[in-house]
Amino acid sequence: MKIQRGTQTINSGINQAIIEFIFDDYIIYVFQGTLSKYDIIIKYRKDGTRIRTPKHIHWAVDILMKMQGDETLTRKYLEAIQDCWNTCEPLRNNDYETLEKLILDGEKGIEINQYKPLNDYGEYDVEFLYVLMELLAVQEKTNRPDAYMFGNIISELLEVDRDIFKIMSTAGFGGRR
Repeated sequence: MKIQRGTQTINSGINQAIIEFIFDDYIIYVFQGTLSKYDIIIKYRKDGTRIRTPKHIHWAVDILMKMQGDETLTRKYLEAIQDCWNTCEPLRNNDYETLEKLILDGEKGIEINQYKPLNDYGEYDVEFLYVLMELLAVQEKTNRPDAYMFGNIISELLEVDRDIFKIMSTAGFGGRR
């Protein structure tokens, strides 16, 4: 992954990305949001296609595919992400340096390289997924400290007797973004 200052714009050039996380096939963009002073808006693009807003259902389906390939390692990965969710704090700043530190410190903390075998399953690689999920988690907690949807999806995915319909219902909940 390469990290750089934002160059991408949205809203007819009005909003410029704060930071960009560049992977082999994807780029994640983080923009200033409008819900609060430190709100962020997360967007991503694959191989030059149009910019999309990530939804919880995107990563949840990918995790389910990884579980089909290697349940044990995916559970371990999800438990590490759940720890990130449980310990992440609302943003106190959303500048380049803060967001870069959030991701780099988090990657060291979960030792992302141990999960690389999961890249053989699903659409997203584990580093992309980690960055996306860390940003979604901190976004949710920044705008609503009592937020729960992200955490609920992870908990449901970790259930031994997963209820696929409940997971898809929770992950597919329509919100503002």
